[in-house]
Amino acid sequence: MNKMDTRPTYLARLISPYINTTGKCLELFYWIREEPPDNAETELRVIAVSEELVKHVLVSVSDLTAHFPRLYLRLPDGTHRIAIEGKRSTKRKFCAISLDDVTLMDCSRFGKMNINIEIKLKITFNMIQ
Repeated sequence: MNKMDTRPTYLARLISPYINTTGKCLELFYWIREEPPDNAETELRVIAVSEELVKHVLVSVSDLTAHFPRLYLRLPDGTHRIAIEGKRSTKRKFCAISLDDVTLMDCSRFGKMNINIEIKLKITFNMIQ
């Protein structure tokens, strides 16, 4: 029986609606595994598709990982659909891609907390004579 985790060249795509990507960044964490690990072909790509249907591959990753590294990139200016695409190896072997915490927002917001924390410190000195 043909299992989904061994189908060669199987493609999965997560795609956004058209959005204004000016000043926006994308962050995600990924994991790529392939057994046996020789000649790794499994690939993760981030693609921007313009309103004119022009595709721009922003990044392509095929490094096998033992943990979840961070992928962070600035998106092109304009109106685009953002596609995150995973493609399995052309050979019939076990391949897997996993994504976690996909975030698309203003680049200026990354690394900042969503709440304001205000600390007030009151010090009183009592003089003893």
